[in-house]
Amino acid sequence: MQEADSREYQILLTNGQVVRFTQRELRDLVRGRRVKAFLIVSLIIIALANPTLFPSLPEYSSRLFYWGVSVLLYLIIIPHWASAVNRLWRRSLQIPLPLIVATGPLIVGLSVFATCFPLVFGDLVPKRGEPLVWTDYLRNLLIGHIIETVGLLWLLPLQRNDEDLAETVPEGEPEFVILNGRSLPLDSILTVQSAEHYLIVRTNGKTSQYRARMKDFVMQVSEGHGVQTHRSFWVSAQEADELRGNVVKTRSGDDIPVSRGRLPAVREWFRSAGKAH
Repeated sequence: MQEADSREYQILLTNGQVVRFTQRELRDLVRGRRVKAFLIVSLIIIALANPTLFPSLPEYSSRLFYWGVSVLLYLIIIPHWASAVNRLWRRSLQIPLPLIVATGPLIVGLSVFATCFPLVFGDLVPKRGEPLVWTDYLRNLLIGHIIETVGLLWLLPLQRNDEDLAETVPEGEPEFVILNGRSLPLDSILTVQSAEHYLIVRTNGKTSQYRARMKDFVMQVSEGHGVQTHRSFWVSAQEADELRGNVVKTRSGDDIPVSRGRLPAVREWFRSAGKAH
Protein backbone atom coordinates (compact mmCIF):
# COMPACT_ATOMS: atom_id res chain seq x y z
CA MET A 1 0.00 0.00 0.00
CA GLN A 2 1.29 3.47 -0.78
CA GLU A 3 2.00 5.68 2.21
CA ALA A 4 -0.36 8.36 0.87
CA ASP A 5 -3.26 5.89 0.91
CA SER A 6 -2.84 5.31 4.66
CA ARG A 7 -2.64 9.02 5.53
CA GLU A 8 -5.28 9.64 8.20
CA TYR A 9 -7.78 12.47 8.42
CA GLN A 10 -9.43 13.68 11.62
CA ILE A 11 -12.39 15.83 10.61
CA LEU A 12 -14.50 17.77 13.12
CA LEU A 13 -18.17 17.93 12.13
CA THR A 14 -20.59 20.69 13.11
CA ASN A 15 -22.23 18.40 15.69
CA GLY A 16 -18.91 18.04 17.52
CA GLN A 17 -18.21 14.49 16.32
CA VAL A 18 -14.74 13.64 15.01
CA VAL A 19 -14.68 11.34 11.97
CA ARG A 20 -11.46 9.49 11.17
CA PHE A 21 -10.68 8.00 7.77
CA THR A 22 -7.77 7.44 5.40
CA GLN A 23 -6.91 8.91 2.02
CA ARG A 24 -7.90 5.63 0.37
CA GLU A 25 -11.27 5.63 2.10
CA LEU A 26 -11.91 9.20 0.93
CA ARG A 27 -11.00 8.31 -2.64
CA ASP A 28 -13.19 5.21 -2.60
CA LEU A 29 -16.05 7.16 -1.03
CA VAL A 30 -16.23 9.82 -3.75
CA ARG A 31 -16.05 7.09 -6.40
CA GLY A 32 -18.65 4.89 -4.72
CA ARG A 33 -22.11 4.15 -6.09
CA ARG A 34 -23.88 5.40 -2.96
CA VAL A 35 -22.30 8.85 -3.21
CA LYS A 36 -23.15 9.06 -6.91
CA ALA A 37 -26.77 8.07 -6.26
CA PHE A 38 -27.05 10.52 -3.37
CA LEU A 39 -25.62 13.36 -5.46
CA ILE A 40 -27.97 12.64 -8.35
CA VAL A 41 -30.95 12.83 -6.00
CA SER A 42 -29.55 16.04 -4.48
CA LEU A 43 -29.11 17.62 -7.92
CA ILE A 44 -32.69 16.78 -8.88
CA ILE A 45 -33.96 18.37 -5.65
CA ILE A 46 -31.89 21.50 -6.29
CA ALA A 47 -33.05 21.69 -9.92
CA LEU A 48 -36.72 21.42 -8.91
CA ALA A 49 -36.45 23.84 -5.97
CA ASN A 50 -38.30 27.13 -5.82
CA PRO A 51 -36.58 29.57 -8.25
CA THR A 52 -36.70 32.33 -5.62
CA LEU A 53 -34.09 30.38 -3.64
CA PHE A 54 -31.66 30.61 -6.58
CA PRO A 55 -31.99 34.12 -8.10
CA SER A 56 -28.70 33.69 -9.98
CA LEU A 57 -30.01 30.49 -11.61
CA PRO A 58 -33.75 31.03 -12.20
CA GLU A 59 -34.24 28.24 -14.76
CA TYR A 60 -34.42 24.54 -13.83
CA SER A 61 -32.02 23.63 -16.63
CA SER A 62 -29.46 26.24 -15.55
CA ARG A 63 -29.46 24.97 -11.95
CA LEU A 64 -29.03 21.39 -13.09
CA PHE A 65 -26.19 22.34 -15.44
CA TYR A 66 -24.15 24.62 -13.18
CA TRP A 67 -24.61 22.55 -10.03
CA GLY A 68 -23.94 19.36 -11.98
CA VAL A 69 -20.67 20.68 -13.42
CA SER A 70 -19.61 22.06 -10.02
CA VAL A 71 -20.32 18.72 -8.30
CA LEU A 72 -18.33 16.85 -10.96
CA LEU A 73 -15.36 19.18 -10.51
CA TYR A 74 -15.66 18.81 -6.73
CA LEU A 75 -15.44 15.01 -6.96
CA ILE A 76 -12.34 15.27 -9.13
CA ILE A 77 -10.59 17.86 -6.97
CA ILE A 78 -11.55 16.89 -3.41
CA PRO A 79 -9.06 14.00 -2.83
CA HIS A 80 -6.14 16.25 -3.81
CA TRP A 81 -7.56 19.34 -2.11
CA ALA A 82 -8.23 17.49 1.16
CA SER A 83 -4.75 15.96 1.17
CA ALA A 84 -3.09 19.37 0.76
CA VAL A 85 -5.27 21.11 3.36
CA ASN A 86 -4.79 18.27 5.85
CA ARG A 87 -1.00 18.42 5.51
CA LEU A 88 -0.95 22.18 6.06
CA TRP A 89 -3.29 21.94 9.05
CA ARG A 90 -1.32 19.18 10.81
CA ARG A 91 1.98 21.01 10.38
CA SER A 92 0.82 23.72 12.76
CA LEU A 93 -2.08 22.21 14.71
CA GLN A 94 -2.64 18.78 16.24
CA ILE A 95 -6.41 19.13 16.65
CA PRO A 96 -9.11 17.77 14.32
CA LEU A 97 -9.67 19.79 11.16
CA PRO A 98 -13.15 21.40 11.03
CA LEU A 99 -15.05 20.29 7.94
CA ILE A 100 -16.17 23.83 7.12
CA VAL A 101 -12.53 24.97 7.14
CA ALA A 102 -11.39 22.01 5.05
CA THR A 103 -13.87 22.33 2.18
CA GLY A 104 -15.53 25.75 2.55
CA PRO A 105 -12.96 27.57 0.37
CA LEU A 106 -13.30 24.91 -2.33
CA ILE A 107 -17.11 25.25 -2.43
CA VAL A 108 -16.89 29.05 -2.63
CA GLY A 109 -14.17 28.80 -5.28
CA LEU A 110 -16.29 26.51 -7.45
CA SER A 111 -19.22 28.93 -7.10
CA VAL A 112 -17.03 31.77 -8.41
CA PHE A 113 -15.63 29.56 -11.16
CA ALA A 114 -19.11 28.65 -12.38
CA THR A 115 -19.95 32.32 -12.93
CA CYS A 116 -17.21 32.48 -15.57
CA PHE A 117 -18.77 29.84 -17.84
CA PRO A 118 -20.97 32.29 -19.85
CA LEU A 119 -17.96 34.56 -20.39
CA VAL A 120 -15.98 31.68 -21.85
CA PHE A 121 -18.60 29.57 -23.63
CA GLY A 122 -21.23 32.20 -24.43
CA ASP A 123 -24.52 30.81 -25.70
CA LEU A 124 -23.25 27.22 -25.43
CA VAL A 125 -24.17 27.17 -21.74
CA PRO A 126 -27.48 28.10 -20.02
CA LYS A 127 -27.94 31.75 -19.15
CA ARG A 128 -27.52 32.92 -15.58
CA GLY A 129 -29.74 35.37 -13.71
CA GLU A 130 -28.70 37.94 -11.14
CA PRO A 131 -25.03 38.20 -10.11
CA LEU A 132 -23.98 36.23 -7.04
CA VAL A 133 -24.13 38.05 -3.72
CA TRP A 134 -22.85 36.98 -0.31
CA THR A 135 -26.13 35.23 0.56
CA ASP A 136 -25.72 33.04 -2.54
CA TYR A 137 -22.26 31.98 -1.43
CA LEU A 138 -23.57 31.27 2.07
CA ARG A 139 -26.42 29.17 0.65
CA ASN A 140 -24.07 27.16 -1.56
CA LEU A 141 -21.74 26.66 1.39
CA LEU A 142 -24.60 25.42 3.56
CA ILE A 143 -25.88 22.99 0.90
CA GLY A 144 -22.40 21.63 0.29
CA HIS A 145 -21.75 21.28 4.01
CA ILE A 146 -24.97 19.32 4.52
CA ILE A 147 -24.14 16.96 1.64
CA GLU A 148 -20.61 16.39 2.98
CA THR A 149 -21.88 15.74 6.50
CA VAL A 150 -24.34 13.13 5.23
CA GLY A 151 -21.50 11.48 3.32
CA LEU A 152 -19.23 11.24 6.35
CA LEU A 153 -21.88 10.32 8.94
CA TRP A 154 -23.90 7.79 6.94
CA LEU A 155 -22.33 6.86 3.61
CA LEU A 156 -18.79 6.30 4.92
CA PRO A 157 -19.93 3.72 7.56
CA LEU A 158 -21.96 1.91 4.89
CA GLN A 159 -18.90 1.75 2.68
CA ARG A 160 -16.86 0.33 5.55
CA ASN A 161 -19.49 -2.32 6.18
CA ASP A 162 -19.25 -3.38 2.54
CA GLU A 163 -15.47 -3.62 2.82
CA ASP A 164 -15.71 -5.67 6.01
CA LEU A 165 -18.01 -8.16 4.28
CA ALA A 166 -15.74 -8.39 1.26
CA GLU A 167 -12.50 -8.56 3.22
CA THR A 168 -10.65 -11.81 2.64
CA VAL A 169 -8.58 -13.58 5.25
CA PRO A 170 -5.08 -14.95 4.45
CA GLU A 171 -4.34 -18.64 4.18
CA GLY A 172 -4.99 -20.89 7.12
CA GLU A 173 -7.75 -21.02 9.68
CA PRO A 174 -9.01 -17.46 10.23
CA GLU A 175 -8.97 -15.92 13.71
CA PHE A 176 -11.31 -13.13 14.75
CA VAL A 177 -11.71 -10.62 17.55
CA ILE A 178 -15.10 -9.26 18.60
CA LEU A 179 -15.47 -5.54 19.23
CA ASN A 180 -18.85 -4.05 20.02
CA GLY A 181 -20.56 -7.02 18.40
CA ARG A 182 -18.46 -6.86 15.22
CA SER A 183 -16.05 -9.65 14.25
CA LEU A 184 -12.74 -8.56 12.73
CA PRO A 185 -10.14 -10.82 11.08
CA LEU A 186 -7.18 -10.66 13.43
CA ASP A 187 -4.63 -11.02 10.66
CA SER A 188 -5.88 -7.79 9.06
CA ILE A 189 -5.38 -5.63 12.17
CA LEU A 190 -2.20 -3.53 12.15
CA THR A 191 -2.56 -1.20 15.13
CA VAL A 192 -5.12 -0.46 17.83
CA GLN A 193 -5.36 2.82 19.73
CA SER A 194 -7.57 3.63 22.68
CA ALA A 195 -9.30 7.02 22.64
CA GLU A 196 -11.63 7.64 25.58
CA HIS A 197 -14.44 5.08 25.23
CA TYR A 198 -13.47 3.99 21.70
CA LEU A 199 -10.86 1.88 19.97
CA ILE A 200 -9.36 3.13 16.71
CA VAL A 201 -8.46 0.03 14.69
CA ARG A 202 -6.25 0.42 11.63
CA THR A 203 -6.25 -2.39 9.10
CA ASN A 204 -4.95 -2.53 5.53
CA GLY A 205 -5.56 1.05 4.41
CA LYS A 206 -8.66 1.55 6.55
CA THR A 207 -9.27 3.09 9.95
CA SER A 208 -12.39 2.11 11.92
CA GLN A 209 -13.73 3.15 15.29
CA TYR A 210 -15.50 0.85 17.77
CA ARG A 211 -17.02 1.52 21.15
CA ALA A 212 -14.83 -0.77 23.26
CA ARG A 213 -11.93 -0.73 25.71
CA MET A 214 -8.36 -1.80 25.15
CA LYS A 215 -8.74 -4.69 27.60
CA ASP A 216 -11.68 -5.97 25.52
CA PHE A 217 -9.22 -6.35 22.67
CA VAL A 218 -6.03 -7.58 24.35
CA MET A 219 -7.85 -10.38 26.20
CA GLN A 220 -8.63 -11.90 22.79
CA VAL A 221 -5.04 -11.87 21.43
CA SER A 222 -1.76 -13.51 22.37
CA GLU A 223 1.89 -12.43 22.25
CA GLY A 224 2.20 -14.12 18.89
CA HIS A 225 -0.29 -11.68 17.42
CA GLY A 226 1.41 -8.51 18.66
CA VAL A 227 2.38 -6.48 21.69
CA GLN A 228 0.76 -3.81 23.83
CA THR A 229 3.32 -1.01 24.04
CA HIS A 230 1.29 1.41 26.10
CA ARG A 231 -2.01 1.43 27.94
CA SER A 232 -3.48 3.07 24.81
CA PHE A 233 -1.53 1.32 22.02
CA TRP A 234 -1.18 -2.16 20.55
CA VAL A 235 0.77 -3.09 17.42
CA SER A 236 0.63 -6.34 15.48
CA ALA A 237 3.61 -8.60 14.87
CA GLN A 238 3.42 -8.03 11.13
CA GLU A 239 3.34 -4.22 11.53
CA ALA A 240 6.03 -3.82 14.23
CA ASP A 241 9.35 -3.29 12.49
CA GLU A 242 11.89 -1.99 15.01
CA LEU A 243 12.14 -0.86 18.63
CA ARG A 244 14.08 2.38 18.75
CA GLY A 245 14.37 3.85 22.23
CA ASN A 246 10.86 4.23 23.59
CA VAL A 247 9.23 4.16 20.15
CA VAL A 248 8.15 1.29 17.91
CA LYS A 249 8.78 1.98 14.23
CA THR A 250 6.14 0.37 12.03
CA ARG A 251 6.27 -0.82 8.44
CA SER A 252 3.80 1.92 7.51
CA GLY A 253 6.20 4.56 8.82
CA ASP A 254 4.28 5.41 11.99
CA ASP A 255 5.73 5.78 15.50
CA ILE A 256 4.00 3.87 18.31
CA PRO A 257 4.92 5.09 21.81
CA VAL A 258 6.21 2.69 24.47
CA SER A 259 5.51 3.51 28.08
CA ARG A 260 8.36 3.36 30.59
CA GLY A 261 6.72 0.57 32.57
CA ARG A 262 6.19 -1.64 29.53
CA LEU A 263 9.57 -1.02 27.90
CA PRO A 264 11.35 -4.12 29.32
CA ALA A 265 8.50 -6.43 28.26
CA VAL A 266 8.33 -4.81 24.81
CA ARG A 267 12.11 -5.16 24.41
CA GLU A 268 11.86 -8.84 25.34
CA TRP A 269 9.01 -9.31 22.86
CA PHE A 270 11.15 -7.83 20.06
CA ARG A 271 14.07 -10.05 21.07
CA SER A 272 11.86 -13.15 21.00
CA ALA A 273 10.39 -12.14 17.65
CA GLY A 274 13.84 -11.67 16.13
CA LYS A 275 13.24 -8.00 15.37
CA ALA A 276 15.63 -5.09 15.73
CA HIS A 277 15.64 -3.60 19.22
